[in-house]
This record gives sequence, structure tokens and C-alpha cells, in this order.
Amino acid sequence: MLAAQSFVGPAIDWYRLSNILVILGGALVLLLVGSLTPKWPRGMYALGAAVTTGASAVLTALLWRDLGDGQSISLVGNALTLDHFGLLSTFVMTVSVLLVSLVVNDHLEREGEDGPEVYGLMLSALIGGIIMVLANDLLVLFLGLETLSLAFYLMVASSRKRSTSGEAGLKYFILGGFASAFFLYGIALVFGVAGSTNLPKVADGLARLNVGSSDSMILAGVALLLVGFAFKVSLVPFHVWTPDVYQGAPTPITALMASVGKVAAFSALARVFLMGLSGRADDWAPAIYALAVVTLVVGSVVAVVQTDVKRMLAYSSISHAGF
Repeated sequence: MLAAQSFVGPAIDWYRLSNILVILGGALVLLLVGSLTPKWPRGMYALGAAVTTGASAVLTALLWRDLGDGQSISLVGNALTLDHFGLLSTFVMTVSVLLVSLVVNDHLEREGEDGPEVYGLMLSALIGGIIMVLANDLLVLFLGLETLSLAFYLMVASSRKRSTSGEAGLKYFILGGFASAFFLYGIALVFGVAGSTNLPKVADGLARLNVGSSDSMILAGVALLLVGFAFKVSLVPFHVWTPDVYQGAPTPITALMASVGKVAAFSALARVFLMGLSGRADDWAPAIYALAVVTLVVGSVVAVVQTDVKRMLAYSSISHAGF
């Protein structure tokens, strides 16, 4: 009882979280309205998503303006960090969702789909992506990753008119589940060595290790984290899902995955490896260089022989991931 009474929650700066809260509110409203009033004009959902993302983009720009040069601010008990790198990634993802929301309605009408839930899922994916790029803790990053992934699984399989959509969604879900398991196991191993999942504390914990101490465990943890990220950014040989999923998914969702998904994954990868694991750069840098070169070559060569436009774009995005 005494321990429960002495607990003090983290201070929350609501203004600095305002861009996330706006998207969260918009997603909840669109999902609720879509379930209660299915006959509501689809154009209103598109308008709601566009207004929500536009407001969030403006708030993100204001947060950028208020942030000093080189300044970073810890939020929600150091679970998130607000800096120019994270805000830039957030702005790019928000504008991407804004642009996609403007074309989804035309796609749904052309395909004869209802799909009001797509707009709420797009905003949910955006929330997950923002949490990923602002995460200062590996577990918080994992929560953002799963929020993003679950929304993508549903959106990829959302078309009721094409069987390839459901097939692509199932394949993405199964392979994505394996990648998430690898990533979570990597977090567990890093925690076992460093004693924390908070990125600055992980860096400090690894710096205090004696040379050769727990090398096998930390190497395994770093490798598993890299596998999880490599799947999300489609690095060879973890790219096999990309052509089929891009081809089977509705076209606006393919665009969303190629923009929001890639920006979130690359930004999170950079933050984790350059902040939390920078002391082990000699271990992971050669592996990333090798993956980049192989991805660049394989993506470029295989893209040339494709006959389907969306598969060609998928391999093109794989090649760009190598760059």
C-alpha cells in the first residue's frame, strides 16, 4: 500500500505531444463514425483525414520552430525524445498520409469498395510511425512498430474485390510476425547485457562492459535487432515479402507503405544504432554495409526484368533502401 501511494507518474507536456494527440483523436473519430454511420459519404472521411493530418503537420512545424538548435527534449518519462531529426521524419510521414488520403476516395469508388475504416487505419499507422521515430526506449519503439504493422496488415488485406489483397495481407502478417519476434528477442538480449531498454542507458551500459564481456549475447541481440529492421526496410535477403505485398495491396496503401513505412523504419534504425549501439559500431557497421551493397545490386537487377509495374516499383524501393 505504501509503495502504491508513493508512486508518482511521469510529467506529461501535452503541447509537445499535440501533433500525436490530434492524429489519435482523428483516428478514433473516423473509426467510430465509420462503425456507427456506414452510409456517411466517403468524401467526408477523406476530408476528416486530410484536416487531421494537415493540423498535425502545422503543429509539427510549430514544435520545430520552438526547438532550439541541437536541442532535444525528453517526454513521458524519457520514453520519447523530441529533436529536429524526429520532427523532420514526423513531418514527412504526416504529409505523406495527407497526400494519400486525397486519392483513397477515388480509388475506393473506382474499385467499388466501401472501406471507411481505411482512413482510421491510415491515421493509426501514422501514430505508430511517429512513436517509432521519437522513441527513446526499445520497448516503446516496439509498441510503435506493432501499431504501424497491425494497421498495415489490415489495410493490405482490405480489398474485398481482389483475392490477391487477402493473400498479400496474410503473407505480410505471417512474415511480419516472425520479424517482430526476432526484434523482441533482440531487445531482451540487449536488456540482459545493458540492464535497460532506454537508449542512452543502453549506450552507457555497453560502454561500461569489460572487453570481451558478454560479447556473444550482445552480438546476438544486435543481430536480431538488425534482422527486424532489415525486414521493415526490405533489405536483401529479408525482402521476399515486398514484391507480393506491394502487388496485392490496394495502390494507395502501397504508396503509404513505401513512404510512411520506410521513413519510420529507417529513422528508428538510425536512432537505435547511432544512439544506443554506437559503442558497438565495429560489430554492426560491416553487416549493414554488406546488406546495403547486396540490396542495391539485387534490387536494381531484378527490377529490370519485371513485367508488372507495382512489382517493378517494389524492387526499385528495395534498391533505394540499399542506397
